[in-house]
Amino acid sequence: MKFLAPGVKRRVVWAQGLKGLGVRVTPKGTKSFVFKYDLDGRDRWLTFGQYPRMKLAEAFQKYGEALDKVEAGEDPAEDNVRLNAEKRTTVTIKQLADDYIEKYAKPRKRTWEEDERILKYDVIARWGPKRASKITRRDVIGLLDEIVARGAPVQANRTLAVVRRMFNFAVDRDVIMTSPCHRIKPPSPEKSKDRHLSLDEIRRFMTEVETAPITKRMKLALKLLLFTLQRSSEVIGMNRSELNLREKLWIIPAERTKNKKAHLVPLSPQAITIIKELLRTASEDGFLFPGEGKGDHLTNAALSRAIKRNLDHFGLSAFTPHDLRRTGATQLAAFKVPRFDRDRVLNHTDRSIGAVYDVHEYEEEKRAALDLWCDVVSHCVASRGRVNAKTLKKKLKYRAYFRA
Repeated sequence: MKFLAPGVKRRVVWAQGLKGLGVRVTPKGTKSFVFKYDLDGRDRWLTFGQYPRMKLAEAFQKYGEALDKVEAGEDPAEDNVRLNAEKRTTVTIKQLADDYIEKYAKPRKRTWEEDERILKYDVIARWGPKRASKITRRDVIGLLDEIVARGAPVQANRTLAVVRRMFNFAVDRDVIMTSPCHRIKPPSPEKSKDRHLSLDEIRRFMTEVETAPITKRMKLALKLLLFTLQRSSEVIGMNRSELNLREKLWIIPAERTKNKKAHLVPLSPQAITIIKELLRTASEDGFLFPGEGKGDHLTNAALSRAIKRNLDHFGLSAFTPHDLRRTGATQLAAFKVPRFDRDRVLNHTDRSIGAVYDVHEYEEEKRAALDLWCDVVSHCVASRGRVNAKTLKKKLKYRAYFRA
């Protein structure tokens, strides 16, 4: 079965000499034994099970039994329909939550313990013995309203994200027919202009982006946004010609900056690691995030879609690429980096009179701030549980040794 490599599209590889028996391979590499048969002049499909949970010998046995029923004029899928119907009437929320954690969250999410905590204290405590098939949209809305009423509106958003993933998991496994979370919006929308990620949210984003269903290049773009704190248009337009890795510098030309002034960005070790990986697949034009056409690169819209479509996967309330930049600025302020130095990192225009005569690049100040910021992010990612902000602030401090 190892030779059945995934392709761009879903495909079925048919077994030679066995009419209708095949293996369906998805782009993500999932392999399932399937049976295609004709009944009353119509093509029908029956899925026996996924490999490797179902072995080849068991698939052959299922195939033989199904073929016998087809030849007898019976529909072999009727047993599956009956069994699935019985399953849907017996699985409780407690059982579903346990299955979700063991079979979905643990294999895919480093932050699965946070999902488990939310389900334990807010979902199982309320619905545990209830049948999953009996939970309605009204029930979900009532749960969220209760969390908001106790003064935790943001936690209500987090709970909705986890509950939605759990019910989507149940739909995928045919435990329920439809998700009761369909079209339910987060009860406490956060304004984009005020949105920034907490240290715990940084940890969650940086860990969950690794398993998000987006391209490797898109994952690196999102991480580089956070490590450099530059505008998304500047990051996705990064070109080999702008980089000096020997000096650990990225010089954004004036025509690509908002204030039309060239901007020097010191590169942290974390940023350099990402850039070196991207350079291996840079386009002929030198773009590190090439687009589909020549002389083209990734778009801001693509970055925004990658975040918006994966909010449930991240387990976070709505945020935008620009909010990652605001996150860095906000957290640097919390770590006592002076506003002047933060503005130099972000390339904000200095409108003071003195700025007219000041052409100093402030490379050392910017490097100290960005190195501190990237260490903050790395410590968040390395944290196994909630990030202790006080401990982290004592451990990591802004050290501008070059100052008098």
